[in-house]
Amino acid sequence: MADIDEKVLLAVEEALKRNPQATVDELFALAVSVNGAVASLSKRQFHARYPLQVKRKMAPAKPRKPRSRGRGKGAGRPRATTPPARDAVRATLLRFASDLTAAEARKDLVKVVAGVDRYVDDILKAAGQA
Repeated sequence: MADIDEKVLLAVEEALKRNPQATVDELFALAVSVNGAVASLSKRQFHARYPLQVKRKMAPAKPRKPRSRGRGKGAGRPRATTPPARDAVRATLLRFASDLTAAEARKDLVKVVAGVDRYVDDILKAAGQA
């Protein structure tokens, strides 16, 4: 942080303890009387270096929210399928992709896409929902 004069900081702190509603103009005048070099600061710079820091230090600490003790992504969520079902679903999707790439003519591609319900039925059967 930039040069902070401890005497000015203490004077501002005491002034704010006596009058928490003191304006920046009042505090600035007090600071200039303690150290004339403060006059080279703009009121905005002065406020950031002295009153704001004092107010932050005097403010009560905010209560922190407790962190969850999860294990990361998806912690506590059950898996949707069992490993054998996962393999069967994967095999069905790969068969669908293979059939799509094997379709040479447009009519063959339409035929594969029109039969998508067959692949959906196979996936549901593998997942144990059909």
